[in-house]
Amino acid sequence: MNTNSTDFACLVTGFLTDYLPHHRCYSRNTILSYRDTLKLFLRFLKEEKETSPNSFYIKDFKRELVIEFLEWYRNNGAGITAANQRLAALKAFSDYAQLEHIEYIAPLQNVSGIRAKKAAPKEVSFLTVEQMSSLINSPDVNSHTGFRHRVILTLLYDSGCRVQELCDITIADISLGSVATVRLHGKGNKYRTVVIADATAKLVENYLSRYRSYAVGTDFLITNRYHRKIDRDGISYIIKKYVDAIRQKDATFPEHVHCHMFRHSRAMHLYRNGMPLPLVSEWLGHAQINTTREFYANADTEMKRKAINVASYVIDIT
Repeated sequence: MNTNSTDFACLVTGFLTDYLPHHRCYSRNTILSYRDTLKLFLRFLKEEKETSPNSFYIKDFKRELVIEFLEWYRNNGAGITAANQRLAALKAFSDYAQLEHIEYIAPLQNVSGIRAKKAAPKEVSFLTVEQMSSLINSPDVNSHTGFRHRVILTLLYDSGCRVQELCDITIADISLGSVATVRLHGKGNKYRTVVIADATAKLVENYLSRYRSYAVGTDFLITNRYHRKIDRDGISYIIKKYVDAIRQKDATFPEHVHCHMFRHSRAMHLYRNGMPLPLVSEWLGHAQINTTREFYANADTEMKRKAINVASYVIDIT
């Protein structure tokens, strides 16, 4: 360790490289989320406090500063749920720092005691079947790039995977037998296998035979244009590219389509087509069915209420 590093810098390194992966056995995605929170915190220090990491010490990591950071984060467009996730990461870091620097346990306990704000029930955003069909069929499959983009959008929808799960799919995770499946590496280092449609299986099979015939089982299914593993930002860019193109012809098409909306849309479409909520929950990889019920059953009820109110113009209440 650099002898010029501050105690805060040393704690961040130990937290991310030793404590979380080896003592808490957290998944790589969780560690990346915690890392991004600390990066945001350092950005806040630099932009708002004009403080560099070289001059920030653990004694300066106080409750008032963390609350100010959360307010800054929300003022920059983050929602309450996102801010609460950042708070959880900073509280975990504070708990770790208390063990390593017990002399600062009192102010660090004040950080750990910050209460999360109560968020309003989250509204689920999803596309209609027609909108989703228009989006995933937008890429031109006559080019390598277009074919790859079609596979990305189709798998993101048909498998209901999270965006990181899509990035992590390897060739060996794809099974194109009589019942085609894809194996997903989800939250909590858990795996689940989901069935994909025959049309999706055919698309993936053609993609593999045309462009990945020399790939081995450990290679990632989806790569970027530099033949490296694609990341979340790359997939978000691809989605935005085709959404913008559709909106040039159809201004009514939703402007903000994010990666998770594919998952929401697929689950909602399955639910509306008669798949019971317990099966939807299992398919999504939710640990608790209440999570599924809260999002999809309530969202569908709200949709029905809006439809009823729109149709009520025939009722004269005067």
